[in-house]
Amino acid sequence: MLKRTYEKIYSLFEKAGGYLPTRTLIDNRVSTIHIKELLENGDIEKVSHGNYWGTFLNIKKPKDYKYLEASMANGKAVICGPSACFYHGLLKNEPDKLFVATKRTDRGGMKLDFPVSRHYFSENGYEDHMTSYVKNGVTIKIYDIDRSVADSIRFRDSIDEKTLDEILQAYRKSSKKNLKKCYEYAESMRVGRIVRDMIENS
Repeated sequence: MLKRTYEKIYSLFEKAGGYLPTRTLIDNRVSTIHIKELLENGDIEKVSHGNYWGTFLNIKKPKDYKYLEASMANGKAVICGPSACFYHGLLKNEPDKLFVATKRTDRGGMKLDFPVSRHYFSENGYEDHMTSYVKNGVTIKIYDIDRSVADSIRFRDSIDEKTLDEILQAYRKSSKKNLKKCYEYAESMRVGRIVRDMIENS
């Protein structure tokens, strides 16, 4: 690869904050042969189908890189449950698995280099209490604190007891909580009694 080509690719990754999709590289006349060479040399790494991280920048990935990479892999995915609770400050340590929600009809890929716990929601429930923020030009969707706690209780069979207890304890003390909102959402998902009981009595 010519030096000026390498420098151009380096600059593209640098300006983008470290991540780039194949389409951006192709649009800037970076060939698939160049991409393959960069991968083989360890200059870039594939984080999901059609998305790359510029290893040659020698910078750390952002703290929320899992959220970012999941959103790059599937733009319709929403960070949910314990992972969203961590984002909202209800957990000290990030869960080992990234919890994401998608519509039941969504069969978009979620093949990533870290464990993912994927949960499917109906068309109606999928968009309730959703918020978002933008990182590296990528929109990251995430559920609010009240829904995230209710969903964590719904997912309790796939969450260790210590993690769930930490979420509940922190939520009770949180000034951001809206119990009415949490209970209304739980009722809509037919787990109202369970959610109310666990928040008030566990």
